[in-house]
Amino acid sequence: MAEWLKSLAGGLCILTVLLHLIPDGKFTKYVKFYAGLLFFLIAARPVIRFFAGDGELERLLRLEFVKEEHYDLQNAVEGMSELKNSQISAALKQEIVRQITEISAAYSLTAYEITLDFDEKDEYLLEGISFSVSGGDDAAVEAVIQELSGVYALEEKEIRIFRQGG
Repeated sequence: MAEWLKSLAGGLCILTVLLHLIPDGKFTKYVKFYAGLLFFLIAARPVIRFFAGDGELERLLRLEFVKEEHYDLQNAVEGMSELKNSQISAALKQEIVRQITEISAAYSLTAYEITLDFDEKDEYLLEGISFSVSGGDDAAVEAVIQELSGVYALEEKEIRIFRQGG
């Protein structure tokens, strides 16, 4: 942020000096136009980085979509409580595995060997998650643990991630 403000102030100073040095004539309007364009690009740099930068916006949107899908799935399961059977349970587990894989991928991790622990009395109440990952770094693993904790309302200690390879 400080670097952006310095660039903005420096660009404004250079623009002002340049306009004072150019004599009034036919080049003034061109200098004003291109200097203004350059100044606009410097001023808009944070917005441009946000939309075209390191994919942060895309990653955040993907995670929000996964969260929304999970909440919709949870509501659908609650609405079908009278239809409890093994097919619904299997579909729920398969969807949670898919969501865990997608959340991990959002942090450049590859998830595999995913194990879900459900409550013995309520086959739809998730109590723990264990899986292995490859790729990424320790910060990405911590971020995935926090995301999963938020999405599935689990304590971080109930989410066990084992790093494999690099």
